[in-house]
Order: sequence, then C-alpha cells, then structure tokens
Amino acid sequence: MGVLVDYFTAESDRSAERALSGGPAHVKLPYVDCKGWIDEPGDLVAELSGRDISEFGDCEVVVDDGEVSGVERVMPETVTALAAVEDARLREYAEDELLDEYEVERITALRELAREAVRLNHGMYRWMCA
Repeated sequence: MGVLVDYFTAESDRSAERALSGGPAHVKLPYVDCKGWIDEPGDLVAELSGRDISEFGDCEVVVDDGEVSGVERVMPETVTALAAVEDARLREYAEDELLDEYEVERITALRELAREAVRLNHGMYRWMCA
C-alpha cells in the first residue's frame, strides 16, 4: 500500500483541518491528486524556478491523527514561486526531465492550484494518508 498525497487550498488552517480524516475531496476543497508523486513541493519549485532549495521552507504540520493521516501547510514562499512559473518553463522542464503527459498535467494543475491560492489569499496544504 502506498501513500496518498493530495495538495489543496483552504482559507485557513482551521478549514484545512477538516480534510484530515477523508482528504480534501471528502470535504469539497479544491485539490490536485498527486498519489505520492510529488512529495516535496520545495524540491519541485526549486527545480522549476532555478532557485536554491534552501529558499523554500519545509511544510509545517497543521494536524495529524498520530497514525496514518496528516495535513501540512506548504510555505507561502513555495506557493508564490510555484504560482509564478510560466508555461514556457513548464514545457522546458517537462522536456528536460522527459516527463509523460500525465506528469505535465499534474504539475500544471498544481501550479494552477497555487495561482488560485495566491489570488484568493488562501493557504496551500498537503494531505497525506498511508
């Protein structure tokens, strides 16, 4: 059994906590299903932006059940940098990394989720369940 990972937006940590038991889809929050494919958003954003990984903090725990599920907040600087990635850079990254179409679609969807979080001044979160 693998780890399920969804990235989602919520207006506050309190709102994000509602996703703990069933994930963001369960509580009807906007999300991107990453199924463990993108585990560390800071790594991806550093590669896409050409910036050093040290510029992006680790996700912070918002809530966890102590067993299998948890919700973490993606650092605002990571969300802002992801939202700023241009289409041309996404295409270049996809070509350099020899990504499949579904991988490009996931990264694009994640970038769009970050843009929506920035636009609405919401947080971006990671839900994980083992």
